[in-house]
Amino acid sequence: MPCCSKHSLFECQTESEVAVSHTSTQINKGFATAHAKPSYAPHSRIEPTHMKITLDVTEAALKAKTVKAQVAITLNVPASTVASNAVNRELVLNAVALRIDNVDGVDSFDYDGKRLTLRWVKNYTGGVVTIDYVIETPLAGLYFHVPDETVPDRALHVITDHETERCRYWLPCVDQPLVRTTLDFNITHSTQHAAVANGAHISTTASESDPSVSVSIYRLLNHTCPSYLICWAVGDYISVDDGDVDGIPLKYLCSRDNKFVTKETLLHTFEKTGAMIRWMQKKVGLKFPWEKYFQIVSPKIEGGAMENISLVTYKDIFLYDEELGRDGWQMAVDGVNVHEMAHTYFGDLLTMRHFEHVWLKESWATYMDFCWSEDHYSHEEARYESFLNMEGYISETGRYYRPIVCKTYDSSWDMFDGHTYPGGAFRIHMLRQILGDETFWAAVKNYVNTYNGRFVETEDFKRCLEQESGLNLTKFFDQWIYGRGYIKLKADYSYDADKKVVQLTLEQTQVDKDLEIPAVFEATIEVDVIDTDGKVHSTEVVFNDATGNKVVAFILLGDAKPDAVEVDPRGKVLHTLDFNPGEAILEGTAKRGRDIMSRIRSYRQLIKNGSISALKKVSSAVHDELYWGVRAQVYSALSEAKIQPAVDILATALILEKDPKALRHLTSVATAKDERIRQGLLAVLARPAEQLSGRTRRFAYTNLGRQRNPADLDLLLAALANPDSIDLHGFTLAGIITGLGLHRSAKAFEALVNLVFVPAGTARVIPEACTVLAVDAIAESLGWQENKIRRLEVAELLAELARVDKAHRLQKAAVRALVAIGEEAKPHFGVAYNIASTAFAEQNTLKLVTYVKTLQTAGGDKTAELKKTVEDLEGRLKKMETLVQLLEAKEKSGLFVESAAKTDA
Repeated sequence: MPCCSKHSLFECQTESEVAVSHTSTQINKGFATAHAKPSYAPHSRIEPTHMKITLDVTEAALKAKTVKAQVAITLNVPASTVASNAVNRELVLNAVALRIDNVDGVDSFDYDGKRLTLRWVKNYTGGVVTIDYVIETPLAGLYFHVPDETVPDRALHVITDHETERCRYWLPCVDQPLVRTTLDFNITHSTQHAAVANGAHISTTASESDPSVSVSIYRLLNHTCPSYLICWAVGDYISVDDGDVDGIPLKYLCSRDNKFVTKETLLHTFEKTGAMIRWMQKKVGLKFPWEKYFQIVSPKIEGGAMENISLVTYKDIFLYDEELGRDGWQMAVDGVNVHEMAHTYFGDLLTMRHFEHVWLKESWATYMDFCWSEDHYSHEEARYESFLNMEGYISETGRYYRPIVCKTYDSSWDMFDGHTYPGGAFRIHMLRQILGDETFWAAVKNYVNTYNGRFVETEDFKRCLEQESGLNLTKFFDQWIYGRGYIKLKADYSYDADKKVVQLTLEQTQVDKDLEIPAVFEATIEVDVIDTDGKVHSTEVVFNDATGNKVVAFILLGDAKPDAVEVDPRGKVLHTLDFNPGEAILEGTAKRGRDIMSRIRSYRQLIKNGSISALKKVSSAVHDELYWGVRAQVYSALSEAKIQPAVDILATALILEKDPKALRHLTSVATAKDERIRQGLLAVLARPAEQLSGRTRRFAYTNLGRQRNPADLDLLLAALANPDSIDLHGFTLAGIITGLGLHRSAKAFEALVNLVFVPAGTARVIPEACTVLAVDAIAESLGWQENKIRRLEVAELLAELARVDKAHRLQKAAVRALVAIGEEAKPHFGVAYNIASTAFAEQNTLKLVTYVKTLQTAGGDKTAELKKTVEDLEGRLKKMETLVQLLEAKEKSGLFVESAAKTDA
């Protein structure tokens, strides 16, 4: 999967990621539009079984972004199909915007720019079809990284990135997971360049007639591969070998794009890979299957990471060094590594039949990340990851509910959401709690071994669990997998001192008839009451059809009074909890609760109560909290409270907090415009360099700019000019740039403009990812500039940037900026939207139309212009044959999403 699901990577996102909403049917409100139809796997009467792919990717081809190619597809027609009355005379391949020069092995063919239809006069019985074609500057799927005058230090290379349906932009194929083939790559490339692909490396041989050209051959013959997992790359990469695991060679590669990319950096980033493989194959009970395991890093992998068979791709944001290791980045990167590796089993060997079953790969990969944490880190770290998974899913349900298995969507890429990643992962965790560890993992091993090399559907997984456990899991799957929603608990607490009894009433309140969310989810909720002597009194609350949605529990104590109450203290059930037992119990649970989730919830409720006494309890307790993640969540809750006592606690924490992970989180939420916050941020920036990571500095500079204090401008500009601000990922520089945009002063604005718009023939002085953020910062600041003429000038520059810049990320940022700034951009809306609807994968056109519709609701002077734009673009949409075709090859970051870094969580 494209993975950026770790919550510790949240700073890689921008607010524009959640800007797009959907007009939808009631049952799918917020997820799918009213136009969405159920999607089904295609028929498979004529089956591709092998593809031999020949590519000419010399240096000249790379610079021209043009590749001469040939694919020879071996086709098989099952005997049962031949014997039937089925008509097997046509096969449709997905092939978008390719130059088809010749097709052999057919009686005729048609090509409409999207589909290559192969035809035979008589029923076809199998053979080889050979297609000669040319790939010319593809919109998606195959990404060229070519130096130019503004970014001369790009390392020349090309790399593929497909999920979910983008292979079709460079390879004629059946671009659906149902079709799996063996592979044969024959890649001609410049000798000084590296060439890698799926499968075993057979040879790399220099041409006898021209030693500057070599041919590399890779073959994947022992396993089959769906189109979305095909991968190859050619170009200027550095590489480092890391030994082998049971004869499987490990190698790491990275495009040579900046001074921080070294062999040492690569080894440091992926050093646990071997140990992870050994752990993984033991966990699932099947030997790691690939002939090699290569991991390759490129800035062109915008979605995060991708589990291509034997050749896993990563965005360069996942490299880390010692400095980033201080604040938790290493755990995040290790988690992504485990996630992608888990797809070896859940996704690569066991492939979903169609996209409604995507949870069988992405939920599982997310859960295996948690299992790695559980086996290798502290109990608190694993529990915190589980908590964040639950929170991530629940946060998304604020926008929409859908079943985990869902056939109705606008694009297959829409299924890669919080319901699939953390939502599905927590449901797997619940199944593990129901079956018990021994039975659960035995069932998983049976599942993996039974369906190794086969397609899987949800019922296959369910069947293996039932066979091993003897349980009937139909109702669980009906409620939790095929149904919508989760448990919402409301708890009422009382204590009878005379009888020494705690009474706890738990009520499920989630029922929603319109969304078909049931009144009762079957579940068992554990409750622990800790008394003032530290003794734990436990009980269970059982919900089923017989008990109804409200159950009362009585817990008998001894002479000691209750001090803390923990609901589901071991994190076994997916739920939210509305529980306000009073400040005394909340304080006791916050201070002495054994479960970090219970402590977090108690702190949140105290902050929500908002009284002076409640906030005093928070202030006195939080600095003594031992686990950094609890403190981080308290800081978030204080920031969201937006009341002065909460701001004061945050300001004090900026001075006192010492843990690098907690400090990084604290600086990210210190957003209040307040002098004490400002002084705290300045104090953070004044700390010794070895105490800070680039991410911490990023947030400190960003929120310092948010203070809009004129006295801070010189500090921001000096930091901008400091070469040391460019660290491994430009995090520090990114914060400075964003801070300048939030500062809104004319001087800060001009500094940003000068970063982006350089004279012809001049190189930009900042990394490309930071240039994207500078465009966003210009959009943030432009509306606050008093000089109208200057506002119009910069809007014109942004329109030109959208039109002429060759970097898709920068084009998207320019379009996004024009939409955001409004009035001054009116003359350029047509240009910007025309670029957006033609320069990217077609799916982005629909996203753009939807985005513009959301702006229409704001009214104002924009409405007429936006309405015309919507009508024009909707006209284009009506000409497209199906919505599915429109949504081909969805780019992972989306048109209005920019990442400084989208997790395979």
